[in-house]
Amino acid sequence: MAREKIGALAILLFSISYGLLATRIQLTFLAQQEIFTARTMPYALAVMGVILSLAILILPTVDPAGKRSLGEETRGMEWPKAILLVVLMLVFGLTMKWLGFIIASIFFLLVGFWILGERRKRMMLLTAIPLVIVLWAIMSLLLGVYIAPGEIFYQLGIL
Repeated sequence: MAREKIGALAILLFSISYGLLATRIQLTFLAQQEIFTARTMPYALAVMGVILSLAILILPTVDPAGKRSLGEETRGMEWPKAILLVVLMLVFGLTMKWLGFIIASIFFLLVGFWILGERRKRMMLLTAIPLVIVLWAIMSLLLGVYIAPGEIFYQLGIL
């Protein structure tokens, strides 16, 4: 199985799961009557992912004669980094409610940079902090999405 076929299969499974989980997004009574809701984009992304991954799976590869095994295709990949990044994403998801979007995202990016090999602390900080603040400003100030500050601030009595 070629490398692109393995990737397409993974994206297909992810897209199907994402589409099924999108059905769990709660809608308010008034939003149920709208054309564009909180479910619209997840549904569209899931459908596009399924269509594109199926196209990659069904269409022939560029080099049909040189098929290699799964072990040959995945040899040399940096699996420890990939596994650490997946674990980091899980930790990020579990700590965001407690730490809040800004702090959790900054830590996520800093640790992610470190896992990927970046060791310049100043570069990491000058990249992560402004990026998170700009994303927070876009979401909360421009789009009007309420982002809870995090339980830690309530526990410390700051908010």
